[in-house]
Amino acid sequence: MAKTDKLSNIIDRILNGSQTEEDIEQLRQLLNVADNRQISTQLGKYNVNIGEGKEIHIGDRIYQQWDKDAMEALVKAIQATSGIHQNTQDGDVAARDIDKRIIYENCTIIQLLSSDSNSSNLSQESLKDLDFSRIPQESIQQAYQKALPPDADVWGLEGNNITQILQQLEQFRRLVEFFNKLSQDKNVPQEIRNQLSGVAEELALKKYPDENKNKTPADFVSSQEGQLQFYLIATLERCDNNEDFLLNAWLIIDDSLPGNNLSKFISLLDQDEQQQGTLCKFKDIPIQLNKFIKTSLKYLRGKQYQLIIEVFLPSDLIGTEVDRWKISDPIVEEITLGIKYPIRLRSLERLNLDYLDSYLSDWYKYWDKVKTVLHNEPIQELFVHLQEMETFNWKSLKNNLQGKIGLKVTCAPPKAKTKELFKAILTATTPIAIWTRYDIPDFDHVSAIDEILTFKPLCHLCESVRQTREQADAQTEEHLGFHLAILWEDPYRLTPNVMLELTTPGQ
Repeated sequence: MAKTDKLSNIIDRILNGSQTEEDIEQLRQLLNVADNRQISTQLGKYNVNIGEGKEIHIGDRIYQQWDKDAMEALVKAIQATSGIHQNTQDGDVAARDIDKRIIYENCTIIQLLSSDSNSSNLSQESLKDLDFSRIPQESIQQAYQKALPPDADVWGLEGNNITQILQQLEQFRRLVEFFNKLSQDKNVPQEIRNQLSGVAEELALKKYPDENKNKTPADFVSSQEGQLQFYLIATLERCDNNEDFLLNAWLIIDDSLPGNNLSKFISLLDQDEQQQGTLCKFKDIPIQLNKFIKTSLKYLRGKQYQLIIEVFLPSDLIGTEVDRWKISDPIVEEITLGIKYPIRLRSLERLNLDYLDSYLSDWYKYWDKVKTVLHNEPIQELFVHLQEMETFNWKSLKNNLQGKIGLKVTCAPPKAKTKELFKAILTATTPIAIWTRYDIPDFDHVSAIDEILTFKPLCHLCESVRQTREQADAQTEEHLGFHLAILWEDPYRLTPNVMLELTTPGQ
């Protein structure tokens, strides 16, 4: 058996309180012959450090060799992390100091999280048994670095201890990400991982009383149905060479939190990609999106949820059949994206700060109007009907869209006129649009789209479109579900970098 394995086995027995005198003697021999770096790695989590001159630091005490006193202090230091304490008459100052430090540090953490305005509703029960001393320092540091905002490294932050780390993460409203990432680290004991996951979920899902007062019933649709709504939002930007694309994606874990609360965003990119995004060819975008979905599902494991996917596209690509992309499935190998998940298209132009400076106020106004009718059947008078494109004039359409919440297009927009169509939608700040990408011969598009619009209340429109796509997938003949597209523009759900720009200084 390797020395490191033997050392680990003995430590495990000490943690369980089942060590023997023979174990302690073997441990002493191993410590005397093992490489200092190996010792430091395995004992560092117990507040034990080996100095360059082989000085042994246990708590606040320093020992020169692994003698009886040092071994007793080591055993107590290890057992202190699991709550096991031996009652020796003399005791040991170092071990007692470690115990005091652990108790003090955990109390400090509870006070920090409980007094924090963002986590004041977090139950004391979920925090009191959370023992950070049992978590390897490397795991804490890795979770800390991953949880920080992508550009946090330019601010020169350093986490010297867990209390300082939590304070800094709270400042950036990234506590949820920290606890989530730490709970997924296999180097953390499973019991602690379960506790961390519970804390993360409670932080993410708690509601703010002051904010809930202003919410409409539409904001609580998911909880009334027993499901939580999560959003995967992705942005697709064309690079300067017009051949490559930059892809970014986030999972929104609690959309009831205000938009400027960045703790609800979890980046789905690898750590080294988060500054810019992942670079790919257009044909590879479905593959990347499939990876983002898989990562999202790991965060949602064990929950009852509805995952909604929103993709921000430039206007000239808004006709892309995103809903027809293929994703992997554990049973049928691959499945059509728009059958599995509601897909909402978004305009990339609406993330432009110049656009927001000019149009966001009107956009808010129209979305507030949407919220008043979300639980009603869509009123046809609130939608402009575009039935032909031959005489299309974008300025005329823009004028017609004034006071309306949506646009229904029952003919396929020619590619040459798509940009002008969305110029009208963008300048009118219209939040909802539904259209067909293809004119099916001898088919009544008007009646079919009207039926989808009025089948259920407006808040279920995206799900109604998904169900129509599902019906199409079960048929071999032509079906509207193969060609439906829907635009759903919520100004309160934008990308985190844009939401940060919209935050008033001091908020």
